[in-house]
Amino acid sequence: MIGSGEVVVITLLALLFFGPEKLPELARSLGKAYAEFKNAQEEVERQINREMLEEKNIDIKKDIELINEEAD
Repeated sequence: MIGSGEVVVITLLALLFFGPEKLPELARSLGKAYAEFKNAQEEVERQINREMLEEKNIDIKKDIELINEEAD
């Protein structure tokens, strides 16, 4: 995690490189990019969980079929 001293240094460097006029625009762009990244990450996690659950359901169905076949 980034400490408060590091945040101050990064902010000062951003001010030097981009100037005070561009800094709010840059912060908004970074915020939007971060939000999009988090949304994409959450979607990938949801998809993985769905596929794992689907795989587990398939395995359970196969087990039930085997038990039914053995019972017959």
